[in-house]
Amino acid sequence: MASLSPPSIATLPFRLKFRQLVLLDALGESQSLRKAAAQTHLTQPAATRAMAELESAFGVQLFDRSHAGMTPTVYGHALIKHARRVLFDVQQAHADIQALRSGAQGLVRIGSLLPPAAGLLPLAIAEVKRQFPLLRISLEQLPQKPLVERVREGSLDIALCRQITPKADANGLDQTVLFDEDYVLVAGPDHRLAGARTLKLGDLIDEPWVMPHASGLLHAHVHALFLIHAGRLPANTIESSTPLVANLMLVERHGFLNFMQKTIAQDYAARGQLCVLSIALSNPLGPHVIAVRDDGALPPATAIVLRALREVAERMGLPAEEELALG
Repeated sequence: MASLSPPSIATLPFRLKFRQLVLLDALGESQSLRKAAAQTHLTQPAATRAMAELESAFGVQLFDRSHAGMTPTVYGHALIKHARRVLFDVQQAHADIQALRSGAQGLVRIGSLLPPAAGLLPLAIAEVKRQFPLLRISLEQLPQKPLVERVREGSLDIALCRQITPKADANGLDQTVLFDEDYVLVAGPDHRLAGARTLKLGDLIDEPWVMPHASGLLHAHVHALFLIHAGRLPANTIESSTPLVANLMLVERHGFLNFMQKTIAQDYAARGQLCVLSIALSNPLGPHVIAVRDDGALPPATAIVLRALREVAERMGLPAEEELALG
């Protein structure tokens, strides 16, 4: 492709069209000009022309063209990210205006890891909805990396995630620690150890175990714990990164032991589905935090939800069990 002239920041706003950003978003997703044109209700020649105008406006090649489709260049990836933020902000503006017109208080989009979603989040949302029944809330459960990326790009207002480190990954985000928690050992309600007051990890080495999967950060921590306190690893194990329900069934119905995050374990213990044993494991993964974009004042609806999350987390604070030290 011929060299393009560098863009002029003074003229750039007058050369951009909103439909170009919509097309760019669709093209970044499909990497097919034909599909992106159809999705944005453009003819293929019109889409081709729009992309050429966009590349001319920024003075870079945004896509590599081939028979297989269109692949974003490094410049294309960067512009797609910013285009999506603009589109999300416009969607948010529309939602806020419609909410105000209808008497509601706005829309708050929340993404969460499992532990806050299983315990803290429902309580906080219930309180918000009691006070503001017309406030709209969207919930998604996602892994850590997508949560952070989507808050950064603006498609989520709040993420309930692990503390974001190192500092470079946290740039542009504001984090508030909600809570830290131990992992506790759990068994089925009818397990022979369910009523035991004192337990040592070495006494449990020959029990069947659901162990953290080797792909996770908890794996090495638990292995070190067994080697220090029992001198060897359990032999009868399953390594699991499956959803909670599969692990819960193995513990509740089939006699397995498992380290589970405290807030989740207590919730299931209250329902009589499992028993929390007298061994706890310090948390190597970092505290749970609220993460929001650090780019100005929060919308009122978002501030309401954040306040409820902090208040509920404070009320849920429980004393930690005695931890098994690794040193």
